[in-house]
Amino acid sequence: MVPRLYKISNLSKLQFATAAIALLGVYLAVAFTNAMGQSAFDRGKKMYHQRAANADSFKADPTNINRAIDLFETALEQNIKSEESAIYLLRSYYFKGMFTGLNNDQQKDIYDKGRNLGEKMMDRYPESVPIKFWYAANIGRWADVHGFLKAATNGISKKLRRVCEKIIEQDPEYQGGGGYRILAQVHFHSPNIPIVMGWPSKEQALKLIQKALEIAPDHPTNQMLYANILLEFDRYQEAKEQFEKISQMAIRDSHVIEDRYIKYRSQKLLEEHFH
Repeated sequence: MVPRLYKISNLSKLQFATAAIALLGVYLAVAFTNAMGQSAFDRGKKMYHQRAANADSFKADPTNINRAIDLFETALEQNIKSEESAIYLLRSYYFKGMFTGLNNDQQKDIYDKGRNLGEKMMDRYPESVPIKFWYAANIGRWADVHGFLKAATNGISKKLRRVCEKIIEQDPEYQGGGGYRILAQVHFHSPNIPIVMGWPSKEQALKLIQKALEIAPDHPTNQMLYANILLEFDRYQEAKEQFEKISQMAIRDSHVIEDRYIKYRSQKLLEEHFH
């Protein structure tokens, strides 16, 4: 009986060792997958923050932002830091469409991606203010390149208004009064179409951007949109002061291309209306 028991004991040890190796393999595989996804997210974030490298004024070299998009898409596919990856991916789509010199059709494609991703992620993370904001930013640009009339007649402007109102309700200070700012743009640029869409109002746009300025008076986009709306009301001296203020602002290290663009647009409007 002793030899038999010895054989059974050896067999049990072998089975245990085999099972342990298998479990270790599974653990290592999962750990490797997580590490790769984490690496993709971290590298994507690094590329995003280097989006201004080799820029020509406010036109970005697309290399880094394209790489960032690829990496965030990979991280999202691997379900690693999904919410953060989605936020950065929406930000990257917005930046690529706005600042890399894409033609109109290419911009439509990139903002279509932002629209689709944003709607999907808002369903997954209904309380996420950053996802709502960067979805709204992409939709605002979508409306610009597709046409505000199309956005108004197919319900996009109405949806954008609801999202902005939710951002304001949850976190009115996010992105320097970003909910107020985007909603002001919706009111300012959307056509007032009786029966179909009678709510856009230039007066409401002015009130909304003033609220954004109360939150973040030095935010460059708040300042430029405010000056632009002031022109609509023939308040030229105030608008001129805003444009001149923007021309004197320092470029933020974190928003090099964005701030260069704001300064450029402000200078063009200053020359157009006052020189």
